[in-house]
Amino acid sequence: MEHFIVQAEENLVEKPWAGDILSKLKGAIGSVGESWEISPHPKRPSIVYYRGRKVKMSEIFDEVSGGYRPLLVKFIDAGEKLSVQVHPSDEDAERLGENDRGKEEAWITLSEAELMIGLSRDISKEEFLRAVEELKVEELMNLVKCNKYEGYLIPPKTVHAICKGLIYEVSTSSDITYRVYDYGRGRELHLEKALEVIRFEKCNVESLKFDVLKDRLEGENFSIRMLRLSGNTTREVKNKRYCYVSCVEGFAELSAYGECVRLEEFRTVFVPHDTKSFMVSGKGILILAEPLK
Repeated sequence: MEHFIVQAEENLVEKPWAGDILSKLKGAIGSVGESWEISPHPKRPSIVYYRGRKVKMSEIFDEVSGGYRPLLVKFIDAGEKLSVQVHPSDEDAERLGENDRGKEEAWITLSEAELMIGLSRDISKEEFLRAVEELKVEELMNLVKCNKYEGYLIPPKTVHAICKGLIYEVSTSSDITYRVYDYGRGRELHLEKALEVIRFEKCNVESLKFDVLKDRLEGENFSIRMLRLSGNTTREVKNKRYCYVSCVEGFAELSAYGECVRLEEFRTVFVPHDTKSFMVSGKGILILAEPLK
């Protein structure tokens, strides 16, 4: 199969804050906090089927991407709060001597969820540092209580955290995370670098929110949209670059050039750049993510 790429093995990550939903959905044992879906990142590449063989997605990405930049698609299951963290921009990452690029990301809630996004008011670097030292950093942030299927863009430099819930995340393909506060879990913190990149101005959360059931989200590096399948229609999807298609409810069948693949809940298909269009049918909800650069 060359017009659709699927994982040959699950790419699951255990986390200390994991809930118990994702492990059940993936049929796994352990505290699964993240599922990396068809990951091209060299740190954790997915094993995929491509043209009759098993290969690392990182090894074939240049061939199937059409020269567009890689993305990361994940399912995240937060039973407890993740660390309070921030990601650098591309310029920040280069300035700080990182070997990875910066990170822009977006979230879609797949259950009721609680998120912390940005600062609730303008503060100084010194005030932020004092709040970290006094374990009061949460008091400076916007707490957002979400219903299922709400979407938020998280630009670089925005301090943030997932508090609880099942989340779909798409981001640029970067594994740089600067932890500011980790609730005493003993993992490495990166406060010095975080203070170099955090945007200390008030964050307007409403400006980062998008209606996932109606609108397409466009960040600087990617776009996301939802596709509802009624069960009695077949729809054509144009593929201008490459595309990640994730099923978050129900099921779907994708077909193109005589190839067909069935997509179950919490599974993902990668559609290469030279698959110019494909047909979808089924009953449920899909999330489509594609690069813009």
